[in-house]
Amino acid sequence: MLVDINLLPQKEKKSLQSQVLIIILFILFVGATSWIGIDYYLTSSELAQKETALEQEKKLVEVQQQQLQGQNKNQTTIVPLMEKIDYVRAKDIEAVALLQHIVALLPERGYFLKYEYKDRSTISIEARFDTLEETSHYLYELTNSKYLTQASIESMETTNFEELAAGEDMTQFEGFLPRYHAQYKLKFNHELIKELKGEDQ
Repeated sequence: MLVDINLLPQKEKKSLQSQVLIIILFILFVGATSWIGIDYYLTSSELAQKETALEQEKKLVEVQQQQLQGQNKNQTTIVPLMEKIDYVRAKDIEAVALLQHIVALLPERGYFLKYEYKDRSTISIEARFDTLEETSHYLYELTNSKYLTQASIESMETTNFEELAAGEDMTQFEGFLPRYHAQYKLKFNHELIKELKGEDQ
């Protein structure tokens, strides 16, 4: 009978379990590497988009700031302008009230030829009347007005001599010729005119 004796060391057979474990580890490594690469790519793209959006927002903010600065400049120029307009309107209202008052003092056939502010408290008036009595009566009314501080006649002259000398028919104006042209100087107080404006309202 023959005996088979093998003195060489026998190779251990690799188990199936170790092969499966190696394959699983390899798959996990490849999967993790792929996931990290994809995540890095997506994160980089998102970061680039956010940086672009941030730059656009910065530009929008700069544009809005420039517009606000322009509006502020316009407002700084508009505010003094509005103050001046309000001041002029207030003065116009006072002038209207004063003009209405001195017109009301005119006689029936008296009327203004010229009305002019000389300074902040002085007015020059040129008026025409039919008789000398009306000229002096108007001065009397102006002098006694509580809204005027002073009234005087600066000059006076007669008119219509040219028509009479030319032989024009002026019979319809008998009793009213010659006409009298007078220039008055009036002084007033702004506070008194404000009271006058209140009465008119």
